[in-house]
Amino acid sequence: MDDPRNVFLDARGVMRRYGWGKTKGYQNLKDHDLVPPPVMTHPDRWRLDQLLAREEKRMALAEAALEDLVAPEREEVTVTELLPQPKRRRRAG
Repeated sequence: MDDPRNVFLDARGVMRRYGWGKTKGYQNLKDHDLVPPPVMTHPDRWRLDQLLAREEKRMALAEAALEDLVAPEREEVTVTELLPQPKRRRRAG
């Protein structure tokens, strides 16, 4: 396989990679949260290694979010801490 740093995809190639249709694809190509900006313009070309890095970053963020949903970090809480606390404390006397 070629070195991803030397592989350039045109707009159709990027849309094919992500399974986007033409209309949605061109909208998504402008969204730099989804796809990095092209490295070459006129004609636009995206480097495969940059797309792969963006994919890895998005997958890591998604996995971290899923992990937080499945097993959130919680402090140990006792049952008595969950019960309503008395408004006044009795004096020792």
